[in-house]
Amino acid sequence: MELDVEKYNEMVKQEEACLFPKSYKCPVCDEDFKSLAVRKAKMIAQGTDEDLRPHFKWVDPLKYEVVVCPVCGYGAMARYFDEMIPTWRKQLQQGLPSFAKDRAYIGGNHLTYSEALKQYDIAIQSDHMAAFKESRKAYTYLKRGWVVRGKLETESDFLSEDEIRDLRQEERGCLDKALEGYMKAFSEEKFPLSGMDEHTLTYLCAALASRLGKYKDAISMLSRLMGPSVNARIKDKAYDLKENVRERLKEIEAAQRALQ
Repeated sequence: MELDVEKYNEMVKQEEACLFPKSYKCPVCDEDFKSLAVRKAKMIAQGTDEDLRPHFKWVDPLKYEVVVCPVCGYGAMARYFDEMIPTWRKQLQQGLPSFAKDRAYIGGNHLTYSEALKQYDIAIQSDHMAAFKESRKAYTYLKRGWVVRGKLETESDFLSEDEIRDLRQEERGCLDKALEGYMKAFSEEKFPLSGMDEHTLTYLCAALASRLGKYKDAISMLSRLMGPSVNARIKDKAYDLKENVRERLKEIEAAQRALQ
């Protein structure tokens, strides 16, 4: 399908109306700079996916959640950008020059999904370079996976079958790393993690496990959310997800029996 240029330009215009250049001071090199951010007043929620990925009208805020310093190349999720201790700063100052030539500073009025994913890659490099906590790395992988999904939903009509297959594998890889990181964080870190309490994160991990086809793991985690102390909203979501997972297991078992 050919790109409808007029429709695309209108979408870009609507997205750009939701953005503004937000000021930051890099905690690694101390330089002042600006990075595109979404105006909260423009964020009109339109529901969430089963794994809590949010949807908004006019703009996908997930594309703008990474902040990258154009001078030294340090990148991080906006919620973590200013969090820095001397040890992390030293590690980043030593390591950033080695990939500075590959950093993708974007200076336009909006980000394409491909540009946003490059920003996430820089944040992931920084996360590992500074040996940040597992929950922080997991958060970056989670959001990157969601951005890949957004690209698939928005651009699938203009992608080849191979590109779609590769992007699906890319999303799965990100979500798998997010789940792995959060499962480690359960035993190594104190709540809240990534702004989530224990019950919310348990639900998220169950939803990720389900999406990755790890249904028995999902059922096990969801069973922890049926007690009286669990928030009613999370309990309801957990119940719905548990029913969906059980249906998927039944379908798999039926298919296996048919092959015997």
